[in-house]
Amino acid sequence: MLTLTESERLKLLGNNRTHQHLNTPPLILIVDDNDAIRLSLRQAMESDGYRVIETDNGSEALSAYATYQPQIVLLDALMPGMDGFTCCRKLNALPESHSTPIIMVTSLDDRESVDRAFECGATDFVTKPIHWAVLRQRVRRLLQHVELHRQVDQFNAELEDQVGEYSLETRQRTLQLHRALEFEATLKRITDKVRDSLDESQILQTAVQELAWALDLGCCNASLYDRERLTSSVHYEYAASIAGYHNQVIDMEVYSELYAQLTEGYHFQFCSLVPSPVRGQVAMFACPMINETGTIGDLWLINPKERSLSELEIRLVQQVANQCAIAIRQARLYQASQAQVQELERLSQLKDDFLSTVSHELRTPLSNIRLAIQMLERSLPQDNVDIAQEDGKPASKCHTYLKILHDECEREISLISDLLELQHLEVKTPLSFETLNLYDCLPAIATAFHNRAQQQQQTLQVVLQPGLPSLVTDLTGLRRILIELLDNACKYTPSDQTITLAASATPTCVELKVSNTGVEISADERTRIFEKFYRIPSSDPWKQGGIGLGLALVKRLVTHLKGSIHVESSNGQTHFIVALPRMHSDNHLEQK
Repeated sequence: MLTLTESERLKLLGNNRTHQHLNTPPLILIVDDNDAIRLSLRQAMESDGYRVIETDNGSEALSAYATYQPQIVLLDALMPGMDGFTCCRKLNALPESHSTPIIMVTSLDDRESVDRAFECGATDFVTKPIHWAVLRQRVRRLLQHVELHRQVDQFNAELEDQVGEYSLETRQRTLQLHRALEFEATLKRITDKVRDSLDESQILQTAVQELAWALDLGCCNASLYDRERLTSSVHYEYAASIAGYHNQVIDMEVYSELYAQLTEGYHFQFCSLVPSPVRGQVAMFACPMINETGTIGDLWLINPKERSLSELEIRLVQQVANQCAIAIRQARLYQASQAQVQELERLSQLKDDFLSTVSHELRTPLSNIRLAIQMLERSLPQDNVDIAQEDGKPASKCHTYLKILHDECEREISLISDLLELQHLEVKTPLSFETLNLYDCLPAIATAFHNRAQQQQQTLQVVLQPGLPSLVTDLTGLRRILIELLDNACKYTPSDQTITLAASATPTCVELKVSNTGVEISADERTRIFEKFYRIPSSDPWKQGGIGLGLALVKRLVTHLKGSIHVESSNGQTHFIVALPRMHSDNHLEQK
């Protein structure tokens, strides 16, 4: 299935034959049996200004290539009939296809498939699902490479027309230019691949394979050093015609003269004087991989004894070694950061488990203490207490001590409850959404604090904006947020000052504001006020104490309700402002 009308075919054929002269956009052949993938590839390429033809099988791809001679081919690996690997091999066998790049676009990403693709002559390899930015970048780079080849060929043709026959020097320069272009493409391809990887083994594998193919090496391997043990371990090896080291661990002290040069950053080339019983006499080139810490490994290239690397080839190996060192450094930094993240997560989990266990273990004896206090209260003669209080005389020491026990027990139980609730919020406990009338809900929550405010000579008021909408949220969570904020306000507000619970609405959210006068919070303290166990120093005029969990709990509850909270403090006033979304439609439906 070649998707072109006859008129389009004739027009495209004519344009492509004159492509060199008319400078028309490059032609791309897309080969894929999946209609959706072909359409996506076509749209992506045409949006970049390229011309496109497409087929859905390998046989038609060969015919289309012979007819239209595209500048690049995007080829699927898995197709019925002739698969992409076979098609790629046959395309490369065509006499006019020597400089046409072929990018395999496939869901296969295992090592065997990658090796097979490059052995069949593929220029590059892109996996599905397609990363479009990567594909576009590689298509542009390969087309630039094709254009460079075209310019070289044109230059050669012009020279041949002028002088009739190349001189030996001109041929050598031309071959060297061709070679330099090929090496540039190889370096670009290796750089793209190793920089995209965070796996050391994959980085070394890519470098070794690409070098072996580009330089037609007998054997190539990459090693990493252990500077403490003074060993060099071969991590990846590609052996074509010469036997390799087979994952050998080399004692660097045994070959101290060689490794002394490598660790100092020098590369070198030599021929073995004594033939190896396995490989015979070979020529070897060693190049160090160096980063800011020193030499971390090396690349070894092994060839028959009569072949040495040219200056151009040595420069390519050095550049590849540098790119490998950079990529390995990035991979190690990433691995170190991941290890740190995992360790922090482990420590956080240990801390949470500890707090949860301690909270549970403390709650049981405190519940027993509370029960014992209640039994003592019932056992003591109440008449004496009432008479003593009516006469204005202080209660007995026994009743005083009992009251202290009662108050401290309730305080400890409250703190432990805060710890347990924080732990529950850590694991995202489910919410129970309901529609709340704020005119009924907010005054009811504030009522519990009126007596406390009066005893401390504070004024507590509720200010509600007219026309407040209903709020769909979790009532338990909302009540706990406001109780903690009002408790905090009562605790830190001086006498003769005002505490205000206010509510207003915007098109998307409801804002609840708890304010108090007579106190300010500094900017430094505002940045830490929601941290667990943080308490503002010397700011509790009523000496009611606490361990700094209340605002941490508020922050977590607000987040759990998909809201936000922030603090404003200036001009002798402090405002805690909670913004909650007016509707939780999706969650609300789930609860239904």
